[in-house]
Amino acid sequence: MLKKNNQIALIAPSGWFEKKDIEKSIKWFEKQGLTPVVSKHAYDVDFYAAGTPQNRAKDINVAFSRNDIKAVFCIRGGAGSLKTLDFIDYELIQKNKKPLFGLSDSTALQNAIYTKTKNISYTGFLPVFDFKTGKIDTRVEQSLTDIFQNKTQEVKDFDVLKHGQCEGILIGGCLSVFLSLCGTPYFPNLRNKIILIEDVSEKTYRIDLMLQQLKMQKGFDQIKGLIFGQFAKCVEADAGDGSIDDIIKNFAKDIEKPVVYNFPYGHIQSRVLMPIGKKIKIKTTSSITF
Repeated sequence: MLKKNNQIALIAPSGWFEKKDIEKSIKWFEKQGLTPVVSKHAYDVDFYAAGTPQNRAKDINVAFSRNDIKAVFCIRGGAGSLKTLDFIDYELIQKNKKPLFGLSDSTALQNAIYTKTKNISYTGFLPVFDFKTGKIDTRVEQSLTDIFQNKTQEVKDFDVLKHGQCEGILIGGCLSVFLSLCGTPYFPNLRNKIILIEDVSEKTYRIDLMLQQLKMQKGFDQIKGLIFGQFAKCVEADAGDGSIDDIIKNFAKDIEKPVVYNFPYGHIQSRVLMPIGKKIKIKTTSSITF
């Protein structure tokens, strides 16, 4: 997928950051033989976001329009990518497809672009998040490298709530951000999809209600399977709300499709990257491959 001396775009569709926050990741990219190109408005600040929605969208459009850019990386999460969606040139992206990497708030951008263009994204990596300790986690690094080299990945460390086998196009990401697309033209068709979800720092009763909202979306009864990643720092607001395990198990009990949980993906240090918009295979007795 990516070759030595390829240029990659670093865009900031979500929260603002400081230049020093991406220095180590730029050095890492260069060590891989890649040439990072920081987008024009990446260092802008507009309230909590890295510039206005219009300028953040301009940087997205430019990154996809340039033939010399071979992949696009969201720099950090936070909030705000949802506000760029109305200003993105989806026809341009459809004609210039290239992998888009992100995590967390990037969920809105990645799923919207898939819905409009069928462009494939990879969720599970953000330079600011992954280099905040100064060094990238070995599992994240290996997963990234496998994607760069077009290698098939196989994950075996997960728990199972409902056994079975299935194949389907993967969608989803951060649950709360994914659901922010509901009722918009950017929410993906759920039919025949495998849904991946995780979240961070939410109260368990809110996760319970969000899962109910997801279940009520058109086409949910026709999904192929569900993958629950890690729900980091998701705790009870009050006694009796139920733990995150309680909430997930209660939700899954009526779903007659393969359901995996404790999958190594989410707002955790060590995780795998997952391909939004690409067909994956679940075999609950052995592995998930993509």
